Amino acid sequence: MAEQALAGLQRGPSRETAALWSVVGLAKQALGDDDGAHAALESSIDAALDTERPTYRRHLATHALEAAQTRLARAGSHDPVDRMAVIRTAIAWTERGLAAFPGDPALGAARDASHEALWEAYEHAATTLLQRQEFPGARQILHEALDDPRLPPAHAAGLRGLLSGTFGGEIGQLTAQAILGMQEGRESEALGVLQRAEELLAAIPADTLPPTRRDEVDQRLWWGYAELGSRRLDAGDYEEALDPLVHALRFTSIGEERQAETRAAVVRALEGIAAVRALSIRRLAEAGSRDEAIVAAGELNELVKRGLELGITEDELVAAFARVRRLCEELGMDSRA
Repeated sequence: MAEQALAGLQRGPSRETAALWSVVGLAKQALGDDDGAHAALESSIDAALDTERPTYRRHLATHALEAAQTRLARAGSHDPVDRMAVIRTAIAWTERGLAAFPGDPALGAARDASHEALWEAYEHAATTLLQRQEFPGARQILHEALDDPRLPPAHAAGLRGLLSGTFGGEIGQLTAQAILGMQEGRESEALGVLQRAEELLAAIPADTLPPTRRDEVDQRLWWGYAELGSRRLDAGDYEEALDPLVHALRFTSIGEERQAETRAAVVRALEGIAAVRALSIRRLAEAGSRDEAIVAAGELNELVKRGLELGITEDELVAAFARVRRLCEELGMDSRA
């Protein structure tokens, strides 16, 4: 009834109009319509006499404070991931109140408390998603928090630690998935999973993972690639073994002993490839396809030379180079070309 009556009134300062708008605001607040209450209380300020406006501003500030406190109290009953949205509405209400009544200490304290609750909610939500192994979702939340210029340094340090945990955890999850794929004979799938993990590692900002943590991740990926390559070597699948072994060799933090093991495995793969391809190339030449055989021999020569680019010495590759050299001599080629 009040709203209908107010709609027909002329605009302009009026003590009665301001008072009635204030009553409408209180009624809407009692009905749980905070937005409607806020709009009505703003109308009471607009309609009030200049001398009475501070009173109505105080009414609006009091309502905004109560709305913020209600939402902040309600946030605790929500799922950690949903809690942040409820806390943000509490912050928005403190801002609305401060816009009408700047410098109000109660509203300022409520805003500070809401921000503190928001930082804690970010951490709780990210931790919950990490426990669920929902790593991309956890990263999204953490990036959102870390991008907020109001985030205190003390909270930022903890959130950065959680952010590094999302990368390490997801790479660990992918590595475990790759190991399972190897155990179940799905080696191609395992290789694809390891490559996704390596791409994720390459995308990690340098300052996100501490050096020790990055070394741990490198160790996991090295082991996955080295294990897959070794399995293929043992099965005589030299061509298929080379790619994962080359990937394994690129991890320089694995230590000299493991690097030596990996180089030896790459050498075995190259020797095996040289032996198998040399046999098929000779058959091509014997069948009259000498030009095709020469092309294939050149490709084999380049493949073995690639080992030098990977840090393998000529002494380690002596057997593979000797086999290629004999093949080239038989075909009338210069293996040094």
